[in-house]
Amino acid sequence: MTRQITIILLVGLLSFFASCKGQTKEKSKDIETLSEKFKVGQVWKYDNRPGEDNSTLTVLKIEKYKKGDTIIHIRVDGIRMYNPNVASGYSNFLGHMPYSEKAISKSVTTLVRQNDTLPDFSEGYNQWKESWDNGKGGYWTIDLKGAIEGMDSVMRQKQ
Repeated sequence: MTRQITIILLVGLLSFFASCKGQTKEKSKDIETLSEKFKVGQVWKYDNRPGEDNSTLTVLKIEKYKKGDTIIHIRVDGIRMYNPNVASGYSNFLGHMPYSEKAISKSVTTLVRQNDTLPDFSEGYNQWKESWDNGKGGYWTIDLKGAIEGMDSVMRQKQ
């Protein structure tokens, strides 16, 4: 009887480990196929505005939705955007921008590095996700330089 229980337990454990391995492979495959070019944590140079040559974008999250393109969520650092809500009058980063993979592919120029840690973008992402789920949120489809210039222009008009 003890031998039968041991065999049943071994078969059960082997089945469990085999199924876990399959799930891991499947998840990795899905993550890898979300984007052939972009990976979470990548830092890229892009076609920037004049005077922002050190500006970079960081890939924060990659998502594929049935009702749209693959969405690349990015952070942009090293910019100078008018912002009357901060003491200096200017922001030097954008914490979260949802972007079309096609549009961001046309904007990036050089892969700089791969970061292992990401800045917290949960507040911006969660606001966007709630709007997206309610059918009110979208994502950028123009070049990044144009989007930043447009946002800067709108902020200046609010003076």
